[in-house]
Amino acid sequence: MYVLKSLNYLKFTGIDTFTFVDSLISNSVKTDKLFFSYLLGPDGKILNWFICETKPEELYIYQEIENLHNLSQMFNKYKIRINCELQIVNENKYLSVDTSDDTITVNHTFETPDTTSWEDFELITELPSKKIIENGIIPNEVSWLDYFVDYEKGCFMGQEQTSRIKFRGRPRRLLKTTSSRTQVMEKI
Repeated sequence: MYVLKSLNYLKFTGIDTFTFVDSLISNSVKTDKLFFSYLLGPDGKILNWFICETKPEELYIYQEIENLHNLSQMFNKYKIRINCELQIVNENKYLSVDTSDDTITVNHTFETPDTTSWEDFELITELPSKKIIENGIIPNEVSWLDYFVDYEKGCFMGQEQTSRIKFRGRPRRLLKTTSSRTQVMEKI
């Protein structure tokens, strides 16, 4: 189990919050639950990965502050005639992530001195780092596809390309972390 410390989070409020976010992210917005998801580009490539949490009338996204600023800009770009407000909130939250038994689950936890940095978490769990994302990677090239993408929810940005590979073929490469703590794309 890993504990991530989030110093900030992106907060969504407004009557269109859930439908707006659900139409853009790769996983279904789940009520009162923490879950992982991607924001994909129209070409199906990963723009960012993050942890989402829904509350009765709000939605939060957890990631590092630089990524939260980028996500805020991207969501605001698509927020046309949508009743939804975004703001970055400065508040410490601790998230425990369990990756045992080839599953990935996340829950709130209490403050602890033994936290894993977001960068180390990416390396350990083979989630794409900023450098890998900048070079272009699709969700099908990451081990956690079934926990980050919901193919039953319907349309989301980049869904067509991701679905095409899932149902008509297979990726040609897979993201791996080497013993020297670098990420590489290995051919399958």
